[in-house]
Amino acid sequence: MYHISILATHQDEDDFGERLGDIADVAYCPVTNEEEMAERLEDCDVLVCRDEPITESLLDQLDELKLIVVLRSRVDHVDLQAAARRGVKVLCNPVYCVDDIADHTCAMMLALLRQIPEYQNDIRNNSRWEYGAVGWPLHRVGSNLIGLIGYGRTGRAVAARMQAFGCKIQAYDPFVDEKIMMEERVRPVDFDKLLRTSDVVSLHIPLNETTRYIFREEQFEEMKEGAIFVNCSRGGLADEAALYHAVDDGHIRSAALDVLSMEHPSPMMLKMMTRPEFLLTPSVASHSVEGEQALFHEAERQIRLFLAGHEEELSFVPYP
Repeated sequence: MYHISILATHQDEDDFGERLGDIADVAYCPVTNEEEMAERLEDCDVLVCRDEPITESLLDQLDELKLIVVLRSRVDHVDLQAAARRGVKVLCNPVYCVDDIADHTCAMMLALLRQIPEYQNDIRNNSRWEYGAVGWPLHRVGSNLIGLIGYGRTGRAVAARMQAFGCKIQAYDPFVDEKIMMEERVRPVDFDKLLRTSDVVSLHIPLNETTRYIFREEQFEEMKEGAIFVNCSRGGLADEAALYHAVDDGHIRSAALDVLSMEHPSPMMLKMMTRPEFLLTPSVASHSVEGEQALFHEAERQIRLFLAGHEEELSFVPYP
């Protein structure tokens, strides 16, 4: 019988492991040090993980391993070169949480465009019920030009949602054919033009050496005066200190962040928390009950197909 190991300290609420019990022995393995993990995973044929590091040294100790199933859309924590050398296949879920992140991004955009946090703050702190208490003029949502940095799955989902509100969309993504954008009523533009002309700038790109701190003081200064900045993508794409100063100076109207470079109480986070111009959520954009259920069901489907020998029906992560 096959052996499936799930990197988790306890059984998930979805009974994912229990459902696979008809085709394999399933064990939950706590994430400890690499030596202990290698000992626990010694006989596993399939390894299920989220964002735990799957290193070359760990893989070299797992002689029976045939498949790694990642319960997320990214695999940057898996040493793909080492997996390739050992002939270990890797699967992930590229559409996981796309709808959730798009919904959350648009919710944050709408809240800031309608100045909900600022008015809520004014009501609570000043005990008044007064239109015009917030300095910026209030425009219709559909009158705004939304600029997307990145036009992959999530960027497209955000574009479709905001188009439903009547917004015009423009996007910068050198890896997407401009014809595809135009077919979807999205105007392709270069990076600088997007910054200068967008009423809202929203990030939808991965974090790597090229994109790390792609937004610094210079980029915030280049943005249109009174624009809104949104990042529900990855922490580390924007310099939050530079963003804070751009908002504090009045050049950027407000900002919505679901991710930060340092996601624990820091002096910069505490400063943002005191300002109504900053709408903050603690990395919840990717989460929903339905998203988690879909994630586990897709992983179960992948594992069953693989162990049944139907690899042609699966889309493996390409090796570098």
